[in-house]
Amino acid sequence: MSELPENIKADIEAVSRIPIVQSILEVVCRSTGMGFSAVARVTEDRWIACSVRDEINFGLVPGGELKLETTICNEIRQSGEAVIIDHVALDPAFAQHHTPAMYGFQSYISVPIFLKNGAFFGTLCAIDPKPNILKTPQTTGMFTLFAELIAFHLSASDQLSASEENLLTERRNVEVSEQLNRDLESANDELNLIQGHLENVISKLMDSEERLKQAIETGHMGTWSINPETYEVTISGFIKEMFGFPLDENVSMEKIMNAIHPEYHQMLTTVLSNAIAKGESSDTEYSITNQQTGETKWVRATGRVFSTADGKPMEYSGLFMDITERKLDDLRKNDFIGMVSHELKTPLTTLSAYIQMLRGRAQNNADDFTNNALDKVGAQVKKMTGMINAFLNVSRLDSGKIQLEKQEFVLNLLLEEMIQEARVTTAHHTITLLPGEQISIVADRDKIGSVVSNLLSNSIKYSPRGNIIEVECKTEGRKVVVSVRDEGMGIKPEHLDRLFDRFYRVETKHTQHISGFGIGLYLSGEIIQRHDGKIWAESEIGKGSTFYFSLPLE
Repeated sequence: MSELPENIKADIEAVSRIPIVQSILEVVCRSTGMGFSAVARVTEDRWIACSVRDEINFGLVPGGELKLETTICNEIRQSGEAVIIDHVALDPAFAQHHTPAMYGFQSYISVPIFLKNGAFFGTLCAIDPKPNILKTPQTTGMFTLFAELIAFHLSASDQLSASEENLLTERRNVEVSEQLNRDLESANDELNLIQGHLENVISKLMDSEERLKQAIETGHMGTWSINPETYEVTISGFIKEMFGFPLDENVSMEKIMNAIHPEYHQMLTTVLSNAIAKGESSDTEYSITNQQTGETKWVRATGRVFSTADGKPMEYSGLFMDITERKLDDLRKNDFIGMVSHELKTPLTTLSAYIQMLRGRAQNNADDFTNNALDKVGAQVKKMTGMINAFLNVSRLDSGKIQLEKQEFVLNLLLEEMIQEARVTTAHHTITLLPGEQISIVADRDKIGSVVSNLLSNSIKYSPRGNIIEVECKTEGRKVVVSVRDEGMGIKPEHLDRLFDRFYRVETKHTQHISGFGIGLYLSGEIIQRHDGKIWAESEIGKGSTFYFSLPLE
């Protein structure tokens, strides 16, 4: 990109001097679930980031530039209207648009910023690689309010700079003027005007703070803080209403914990301890009971620790959001997925029975053609059954219905069983369990088996030209580590951290014809996590990948 003009540099500097911009970008990300938000300067031929919050490693920093024609903001500059996309793949206007395809996002919102004089400055925008619900009055109102707030600060900054320049000019005139007294009187008058202007600006700044509070309330949010030394809690009226506490009453930590469902007590206690002791930020979701109505609500609380100059924790505070509707929507969605999956399994079970019956008749009649055809049909039915079971497991996982049935078993024997099953599915790969000591663990045997089966299936699918797959099992301290290594196409580093996200698939020209929904690795990660283990991958393009998981030795 070419060197930025001075006027663009000045615009970036003006945005950086607005003290609430970073708070606005944080509120945007926290309240919408978007991973990237920014204030952008958009001209007739350039798109430049002025301020950025990047939680998805999009890669832009203040001063970073995108080609204008690759952005949707260029269309917003021309139309003057906001663009909001909940799910790109389902949006008829943007499903084939070049911008989402180029930058890899599925949800998008961008609102124009108009200065006081009507000039178009740029946009307040946010993107995320996952779909998000954005087309709501609350989200649209919040973005519009924030865009107006940023425009107000920019206009106020311009006015203040002009006033300061006028004051400096007046002072120089006073120093060189022959009519000193008259010039001094004029300067005093000017100062009085500026004082009035400054008071007006201060009043507007106070009004902007009130607007920020209003935006928080509009977004169904509240604020909270905890004293790290006394554990004294301060919460806003919105939070008190959520919990069913009297608005004029001070609330103790004990009362808050009593309103939170017991299954989340240990998690929240650990989060609080880590925040104060280690300065860790937090982002938690849990359910509460309104102490007046008995109604169950789902909430999300984000927070961070603010410290003194010498590093001593001064305040642990953040935002509190009502996510009941989203949670209920998720539960209804999971119930629907579970119901449909169960309904689909019934005809598949019947179909499998008929296949078995026909296979027996074909074998009795020595009908090799029919027998081979039935084998292929059976393989497809088994594949469909596996996909339905995966969706069922996702539904059960989200609704908390997946339970671990732990027992002691020999891990090496389970690995050999899974390898034998995998060998049946491929004629082009040599799958080997490397020699090692016999290791017994206490875990859910079936679920660990499904993890191994999924890793082997992935290695087979993504290594069409690499015929060697090696499985290894060994102990490291107080844990056992299992690895599955292939000689496949490999995975780029930027994809490794997201492999275990739900519905995430690495989309390249080599993988576009490989079937899958991005569920297997997500389920594997959740199963290992529920065993207090760890799962990860290492890879090199063109040389293959190795997937690992570790489990504690109890």
